[in-house]
Amino acid sequence: MTAQESLNLADSLLCSIFEQRLNEVQSLVFLESYLGLTYAEIAVYISYKHDYIKQADSQSWRSLS
Repeated sequence: MTAQESLNLADSLLCSIFEQRLNEVQSLVFLESYLGLTYAEIAVYISYKHDYIKQADSQSWRSLS
């Protein structure tokens, strides 16, 4: 399964269960994490603070859990 396919599945599950979607930052963090980048690397790549990236990803995983 590709990173994009995994993202689409996660987003579809959230939409069908909670009627919400991953936002742009959450989607980017999901994709980049899937590809093996760290939060620090992702923060530099998308110009956000490390703590914000960590918090966005945590929120995503709580919803998916």
